Amino acid sequence: MYEIKLKIGGVEKTFAKDFINIADNMLAVEHQVRQTAIVNNEKSFHDPKKHHTLNEEYLKMFVEMFGNQFSVDDLKQADIKLLETLNKLYIDALGGKSEEGDEKKEV
Repeated sequence: MYEIKLKIGGVEKTFAKDFINIADNMLAVEHQVRQTAIVNNEKSFHDPKKHHTLNEEYLKMFVEMFGNQFSVDDLKQADIKLLETLNKLYIDALGGKSEEGDEKKEV
């Protein structure tokens, strides 16, 4: 389970995602393609505006993964520690293993 806490309108709210679905995998792969395109293009790699756009798309991906229950701006206002959970979700959605070496279970 992936659980994040965000302060929205002055109230802390918890959002949970029980599992990664196929749509999450597709969103993560799409983001990976965008990221690879920037990294592999020297001009884009050194363009801060391209990185800003990529970062915005990264946050939009999580908004969509959590069913649009919060906004990109809500994520931007969150504690930096939240990125640990989001990054883990991203890697897991790509089919990777977490740093703890968790084995993937077949569903």
